[in-house]
Amino acid sequence: MLRILRGTGRAATAALLLLCAALPGAARAGDGWLCLSETRGAGREIARLPLGPEGTFELSFIHSVSRTPVTDAYRVERGEIVQTRETFMAHGAGLPSIANDIDATGWRHEDGHFILDMHRRTGPIPLRIQAQYENTLHIAGTDLPLADLGHSALTLAPCDEETPL
Repeated sequence: MLRILRGTGRAATAALLLLCAALPGAARAGDGWLCLSETRGAGREIARLPLGPEGTFELSFIHSVSRTPVTDAYRVERGEIVQTRETFMAHGAGLPSIANDIDATGWRHEDGHFILDMHRRTGPIPLRIQAQYENTLHIAGTDLPLADLGHSALTLAPCDEETPL
């Protein structure tokens, strides 16, 4: 279910294996796979993970300016990543500040959080990973701290080929 290449730490490898072992239904449901690859260097594939229900996953992090949590929600549609929501507590550099932001479909404030609903095609997502910002991938009900994978930069993209079960 999961292909892990050299360079992944033991703790991260164990977490990835547990994730896939707990998700046999998600992989069989045909919702697809998310590939994590090195952004720098040879661009090696690090892991393939089954997407959540309806091809969804989330990324969360601590914003470098406001020092508050941010969560971005995504869905893979026809082999392409689409951002569907951004949830945050405080405005900061790079965060939306107006209701008619690019590709926005809704804007609200709930329980102390700003929520921008959207339909924004992103393409592959390059990430700079820093432990202090708690970059975490939330996929199919499991949280994976990306710093545990031992890479300073990763790219997330739908896998090009079907992964055997």
